[in-house]
Amino acid sequence: MSFAKSLALTINRKFSGHFIALLAISILIQLWPVFFTQPIRFALRIAICNALLLLSVSWIYRYTSGKVILFLLTSALTLNFAIAFSTWDIYKSEFNTVFAMSILATNYSEAKSIAGLYLYILPIAAFYFVITWWAVKLLSEKLSTRTKGISVILLALFMGYFSISSIIKKNQDLEVYYPLSSRILVNTPLYTASEFVIADRDNSLAEHITQSTPHYPALQAHDTGIDTYVVIVGESARRSNMQLYGFSQQTTPVASAFTHNALIFKHAIAPASATVLAVPMVLSKADPDNFTADSMADNIVNISRQSGFYTEWISAQGNSGKSNNYIVAIASTSEKHQWIHTQYDSDLLPALDEALKVPGKKVIFLHINGSHEMACDRYPQSAAILNTGDKYEDCYNNAIRFTDSFIGEVVKRIQNSASSLIYFSDHGLEKNPDLASLYMHGSRNPSKEAYDVPQFIWYSQSALANQKRRIGWVNERWPTTNNYALMLSWLGISTGIENCDSLLEKCYQPESQISVMDGGRHIFNYDQLRNTFSAPDQKTPWRKVKRNSL
Repeated sequence: MSFAKSLALTINRKFSGHFIALLAISILIQLWPVFFTQPIRFALRIAICNALLLLSVSWIYRYTSGKVILFLLTSALTLNFAIAFSTWDIYKSEFNTVFAMSILATNYSEAKSIAGLYLYILPIAAFYFVITWWAVKLLSEKLSTRTKGISVILLALFMGYFSISSIIKKNQDLEVYYPLSSRILVNTPLYTASEFVIADRDNSLAEHITQSTPHYPALQAHDTGIDTYVVIVGESARRSNMQLYGFSQQTTPVASAFTHNALIFKHAIAPASATVLAVPMVLSKADPDNFTADSMADNIVNISRQSGFYTEWISAQGNSGKSNNYIVAIASTSEKHQWIHTQYDSDLLPALDEALKVPGKKVIFLHINGSHEMACDRYPQSAAILNTGDKYEDCYNNAIRFTDSFIGEVVKRIQNSASSLIYFSDHGLEKNPDLASLYMHGSRNPSKEAYDVPQFIWYSQSALANQKRRIGWVNERWPTTNNYALMLSWLGISTGIENCDSLLEKCYQPESQISVMDGGRHIFNYDQLRNTFSAPDQKTPWRKVKRNSL
């Protein structure tokens, strides 16, 4: 008899009398992240369904087909646990649709880059898999056929009850955000699959954005004296870590020299704490209260092209090849769009050089990786300029500096022509001292750090000479969800509709209240958020999205 088989038999005999304890341990491990992110009633539903599932599959374990079913079920349960646990442990959040959309849109290079964040979960997941398998095996051996049969009946009644109640609720509910399968899955220990169902549906809705063309009563592009516009969509940049805004380290030597030929926003505030929500709201008429396919179809990429500009989207962020999220859908309305799978943002520059050769008025969008997790991977070793001895702090600040250097390279290419550039970050990051890598996306109860971002509009000397431009500091708060309106004015596009959300228009009035959204689509009043992640959790009040929002 082999050593492994002998050891397995010994362990089996040792624990055979503790099958209920093993079942309880398996369920408690699955509930581990649930206890910290969901109400008690949710945890009870998951626990009951989990127990009934394992008891029911023990009824057929003795068959080969039963073992196959158990393997598939245990694998699915393990994956569910790993996803929920990592989301809670790293981001202090429940798993939600935004995380699901990000996973579905992640390419190989992105997955490889962030894999290090999650490797520590593998031993825990493996332990859970073994415990769950062993619990079912012992349940099969120790429980009577009658008990196992009753478990199957109870599982059928449990699923039947929640399926019927979900159907009734869906029929009574005027909002259609949650598909029926999502409503049912959320009552099971495979509850993370519910978010993937919604994410997949949202991805298909994104096709509507690509196919829709907004119509205006009097669309017209006026001469601004500028031929080349560049929009740099930044990623995960904290305003407080930028020298331009008073940070003590030299993280933005390039941007800090722009003070005499740029309009710099001192208090720019992003509309969401995740890229897949923030970027569409910054580039379109969508906002936290009106996040719809129709509002996203009315975006600056689409309207620029309609107005006669050559439009090109160049991205360092992944695309699986289809319009699989809102950002890709918006980008796909440009005349040319390309996703360059690369490690460093500087690799976008050759594509930019080609785009700049296109004659006539043009708007070029550059979507960069910026200082996205893991920040240490966002720049080459030659760009590791800052070194304080704090690895992850240095990594993040060097990533900010590398973005600044990238902006400088773009400016070098357009500074001798009548040109202008706008840069903003999609969202900020929170600083979590308990996290090894320090910086993370907005948590379930976010702070202002998740939304405070940099933004400025730079003008070449030629552009400043041929027309009067507004430059200097914008001291009032600026919601970047108004960037769509701002860029219409910047590009000289009029629609026949008054554009009073633009800072560059005479009718503009500053916002009295700014709404922001977290990854779970909870809407907060920005002013009510705590200042930093380390500040005491205030349980900030929030409201739901409107019924017609996605």
